[in-house]
Amino acid sequence: MIPAQHPYEANYQQEVDGRTVYRSKPVIAWDDEGQALVVDERSGQLVPANNGRTFNGLSEGGHPVVAAIPGGGWSARFKNGDGTSTVDPLVAWTVRSDGTLTPVDTDATGVCEASTAMGNFDGLVGPGVEARTALPDSSA
Repeated sequence: MIPAQHPYEANYQQEVDGRTVYRSKPVIAWDDEGQALVVDERSGQLVPANNGRTFNGLSEGGHPVVAAIPGGGWSARFKNGDGTSTVDPLVAWTVRSDGTLTPVDTDATGVCEASTAMGNFDGLVGPGVEARTALPDSSA
């Protein structure tokens, strides 16, 4: 058995109550024949990923978050519908196993999300840097 060094996911697809449900499991290891192994929750053992009828293939998985560090005075800038911008302080940066950082802020209800995943994300503002506020377009 070879421990998985790079993140892969085993993907599964099944029909539940007339709709298609997708799920995935992380590949934990590879057996001596090169088959991907995943955890079987019922038996508590590693089993071949393709051990069921719902197996749909493997895909490269995302690198897991291994740490979080404070926002450090950074902010995320978002464009508003009227052409102005809103600047929100970052609460943290997540650190993934491959070393990439993701800025994280909160919404009005306190839910944390990756700032860059928001459709109106417009950039990052460093500590001590005054945020530029966009003015409404007057060329129309």
